[in-house]
Amino acid sequence: MGAMSSKGQEMSDHYFGVIKERVADFMRDLNHELWRLGISAKTQHNEVAPNQFELAPIYDSANVATDRNQLTMEAMKKIANRHGMVALMHEKPFAGVNGSGKHNNWSLATDKGVNLLSPGTNPQENTQFLIFLSAIIEAVDIYAPLLRMSAANAGNDHRLGGHEAPPAIISIYLGKELTNILEKISKGESIKNTKGETFTMGVNALPDLPKDATDRNRTSPFAFTMNKFEFRMVASSQSISGPNVVLNTSVAESGCQKQKKEV
Repeated sequence: MGAMSSKGQEMSDHYFGVIKERVADFMRDLNHELWRLGISAKTQHNEVAPNQFELAPIYDSANVATDRNQLTMEAMKKIANRHGMVALMHEKPFAGVNGSGKHNNWSLATDKGVNLLSPGTNPQENTQFLIFLSAIIEAVDIYAPLLRMSAANAGNDHRLGGHEAPPAIISIYLGKELTNILEKISKGESIKNTKGETFTMGVNALPDLPKDATDRNRTSPFAFTMNKFEFRMVASSQSISGPNVVLNTSVAESGCQKQKKEV
C-alpha cells in the first residue's frame, strides 16, 4: 500500500555525497574497533539505497579473510547498537529498494606471492595466465549449480534477479580483450596483434589512455576485474567460506583434469 520508497539517488550524488554525521561517527568507531582487531577497512561510502553504505577490507588469504569478514559483521552490529542504530544484514529488507550483498574478490597466487591471474601488459603472450584463466572458465561452467547454491538463502533469493544486479543465473564476464584472445585461440587464429582498447581524451596535449576492460554496469555475477575475479552473488548475511570453498575446489578439480589430459 502507498507510494514506493524514495531511492534517494535522483541527483546521482549518492556514491560520492557527504556521509551523514551520525553515520560517519559510527564508521569512525567501527574503524577503530577493526584496527584493534588487525582489520584494515579500505573503502566506505554511500550506496544506492537510502542509509545503505559500503565497507571494503584489504584483501588477504581466503581463510584469514573469512574470519575477518565474520569479525567485521559482528563489530558492525555491536557498534551500531552503541549509536542507537541497527546494522541490517538482510539481503532484501525492503521491497522496491536495492538490497545488500557481498562482492567476493578472488584470485590465485603462488607461495612466493605471484598472482596467477595477473594478465600483464601482453596477456596474449602470458601462457601461465591463459592456462589458469581457462581452468577457471571450465570450473564455473561445470560447477555453476554449486556456485549458485553457495550464495543461496531466503533473503538473497529475494534480491537476485528481477531489476537488481546481479541476475540469478551464473555467467562470466571477461572483457572484450580477453574474450577476443580466447576466441582467436579456439579458432586457431594468431593472437600476436591482439590489443586492448584505448580512451582518447580529445585534447592533443593529452595522451591516449588504456581503457578499463571491466564491466561498468555490474550485471555479471562472476566478472574478471584487472587481476582477479569478482563473485558478486554472495549474500550479505552469510559467511564467505562456502563460496570460496566451492571456487577453490572446483578450480582445483578443473586444473587437475587439464593436467591429466596433457599427460
